[in-house]
Amino acid sequence: MARRPKEIRGIKFRPDRGTWEAQYKADGSRVRKNFTDRQAALDWLETAKGLRHKEGVASLPSSALEPILTVAEKKELQKYRADTLLLGELCDQYLAHIQNPNNPERPKDQVNPPQRVGAIKDAFGHRPAVSLEPYEIKDWLISLGRAAATLNRYKSTLSAIYTYAKERKFVESNPCRDVAHFAVTLGIPRWMSDAEEDRLRAVLERWIAETPEDYEMTRLELREHPNEITVGSQTGMRKGNQYALTWPDVNFKLRLITLPDTKTGVPHTVPMTDDVFEALKDQQDIQARMQELRGHKETKTMKLDGRVFTIRENREWFEKAKREAGITDLGWHQLSRHTAGSRLAANNANQRVIQEVLGHKTIAMSARYTHLSKAHVSSEMNAALSRSRKA
Repeated sequence: MARRPKEIRGIKFRPDRGTWEAQYKADGSRVRKNFTDRQAALDWLETAKGLRHKEGVASLPSSALEPILTVAEKKELQKYRADTLLLGELCDQYLAHIQNPNNPERPKDQVNPPQRVGAIKDAFGHRPAVSLEPYEIKDWLISLGRAAATLNRYKSTLSAIYTYAKERKFVESNPCRDVAHFAVTLGIPRWMSDAEEDRLRAVLERWIAETPEDYEMTRLELREHPNEITVGSQTGMRKGNQYALTWPDVNFKLRLITLPDTKTGVPHTVPMTDDVFEALKDQQDIQARMQELRGHKETKTMKLDGRVFTIRENREWFEKAKREAGITDLGWHQLSRHTAGSRLAANNANQRVIQEVLGHKTIAMSARYTHLSKAHVSSEMNAALSRSRKA
């Protein structure tokens, strides 16, 4: 009768599988590996035990799929991986990370960050991630020929890619940390003047007047555009928020508009002016009549799906109206947010009011409009000086 092999702690036979199981503990987890040969299991376990007690060895892997390596071997492997890992691969991994719907840190903006990751991959995707130098990053940013604030956003995206890689031990350093941010100067904002608004509205009125009455649906669609201008310029909401606005977000009784999903990530409430109130009421009438004419039919560009405005993108009509009105260098952001902020400041609204209306995170963003309230500053100075003279 064959002698039974001596039992060794960490080695046992699995009769159900016909294999020898070796196991050890690493970081509180039990790591198991099966072998068809007892000696192979014993050799694997002895290697693990031996390395555990050696000075300067790497920590034992917490998975049986990983090799047991000394510190030197582990560093060599990490160096090899780092030297061969392309920045393009990191871009793909980071993009999957920020687009993962289960990621609680997934950015709300799913348009601009992926676009910037794509530009970075196009520029440096063929390069090993560890080879990128700070001066190359700065030279590339400058070559884009964009505004300083935009360049800073590109740099922040690249830095986020390297931070993601560092967390996963793909790289040891982030070259973006040695690239200074470009100085951003918030100049006097461009906004829509009263004369420009009059010319825009005159163009829209002419379009409606020139459309035959038999084309009632087209006339209704054109009638929405003045309301879009009113809501944009008198609430200061961002374009994306305006065209995503739904009727449940509008409270006519309290005269409040609630924006549940804003750029800052904080819900924002905007009071209605009388003009905005009337414009939104008109939108209800327009959509009710559209429903009568259209029935349950919908077009690709215009839908009656609960949104306040039946279009999602205003670029086509807005650009055409600007050309006919002789207006240049006016984007919708300037028409809406800058116009609302500038008109508030021109009528002596303080920075806190501007901050509340526009939903700025910091009062510094609202301060850029205060150059328009010089008359208010002057009156405050005169009042203060008069009191000092009386004293």
